[in-house]
Amino acid sequence: MLKKKDNTLFYTSLGLTLIFAIWGLIDPKSLTTNLWAWVYDFHKTFNWFTIFLPLSFLIILLGIAFSKYGEVKLGPKNSKPEFSTFSWIAMLFTAGIGVGLVNFGVAEPVVHYLYSPKGLAGGYNNIEAGKQALSLALYNWGIPAWSIYAMSGLVVGYFSYHRNTNYLPGSPIEEGFSDKKWSKKVGLFTNILATSAAALTVAASIGLGVFQVKNAVEAITGLSLSGSGMAIGILLVLFVGYTLPAILPLGKGMKFLGDFNIIVALGILLFTFILGPTRFFMEMILSTLGRTLTDLITVGTSTYIFQEKAWFNDWTLTTMIWWISWTPFTGVFIARISKGRTLREFILGTIGIPTFFLVIWFSVFGGYGILNDILGNKAISSYIINNPNDVYLSFIMVLQSLPIFKITGVLFVILIFVFLSTSATSSAIALSMMSNNGSENAPKTRTIIWCIVMGIIASANVLTGTLNGVRAIAVFLGLPYLFFLILQISAFIRAIRHDVNSRRV
Repeated sequence: MLKKKDNTLFYTSLGLTLIFAIWGLIDPKSLTTNLWAWVYDFHKTFNWFTIFLPLSFLIILLGIAFSKYGEVKLGPKNSKPEFSTFSWIAMLFTAGIGVGLVNFGVAEPVVHYLYSPKGLAGGYNNIEAGKQALSLALYNWGIPAWSIYAMSGLVVGYFSYHRNTNYLPGSPIEEGFSDKKWSKKVGLFTNILATSAAALTVAASIGLGVFQVKNAVEAITGLSLSGSGMAIGILLVLFVGYTLPAILPLGKGMKFLGDFNIIVALGILLFTFILGPTRFFMEMILSTLGRTLTDLITVGTSTYIFQEKAWFNDWTLTTMIWWISWTPFTGVFIARISKGRTLREFILGTIGIPTFFLVIWFSVFGGYGILNDILGNKAISSYIINNPNDVYLSFIMVLQSLPIFKITGVLFVILIFVFLSTSATSSAIALSMMSNNGSENAPKTRTIIWCIVMGIIASANVLTGTLNGVRAIAVFLGLPYLFFLILQISAFIRAIRHDVNSRRV
């Protein structure tokens, strides 16, 4: 049943968020050093657990999709989807990993090509290293990532639509284990942790995006925009860009941003595909698609037992925990936009369609970066080697090497802005719902407060250069949330078995 509204969750989660943010501002070195040390200690002991977790989620999800439970709808039996399939995919995709496509679309495959145990650093020739680099990138961003998102959205959505619980990550635990004395306390703690992790995670992405936009403007204009004034100006424009859609009805604000962004992204992708080495792209897409499927188990069970694990810790393991830290708001948001869809449609659509798009995206942009090293002037790989803390300009370098950069560069800036806006908007909507005790339609004032909080944290990190600190917070908070997510899944399995057997759904 819906609980009586109170402000405990809102003030507690807001306070926890600000405590970590202030720590990062006052003593960023201490925060970064300590939190990453704890994260790496976890990786050292539980790397086998983290790497296998997404595969276990996938097995559970596919089991649900192709069983009798797959026909169950998120909502009443006669309910219809609120959004078209295109708008649904656009919203869940841009909210889930949108801005990461341009931040890491070129950089991550090239980094794997250069430094991973299956790349040049592992002794492989450049051809095999290039193929395996794309496979590693797709493991980090493809099926495993979307299995985590789908699982979180499925659990929250099922309990919201069939058990009448609030849109809260802790609600499945409270409802699913209502016969246990600890369920309410654990559920509340889950909600507090989830809300704080979501706010800090998206704030880090906003700050990172500001630097990406600044790099693009410098590349287009040829000007050197040093100093903080330009960065703060970009952030202010971005703040308006994600706050206005957040206070509009979901069907207008977020739907428009999602549709628009997918169209712009597809335009830039198609432009690069046609004007770049098209035959190479087609070969890379087919190769990467095959490896994405065939390497799934191999990569998902590799712990590099007798090898140095710095790359494994920094990329694969940390990325998986990073996705876990995003699930509190992406799960709530995906659940909110998926009413009326069957569990089979939800699972296959949420995992399959974004992954297929990502195969094409990384094959084109990441493949271009790798090809530049093998047959080109090595400008992109050289830049990444010489600028390990600012690899994000690599995407712009791809567009610069193609015709009409003055136009595509402007489109790139628009793409970054809208991707950031969709991530921040969906986060603000989910945060306002979560901190309002899971109400589907939270007060606009609460949404605006979270928009301001994320903007303040992002601005502080832009000014102080402590983005790595906020990233450390998000990953650190994702560690305990991982275990709460497992509790949510257990509660879901309990609930759906009971509901289907008793014909409640």
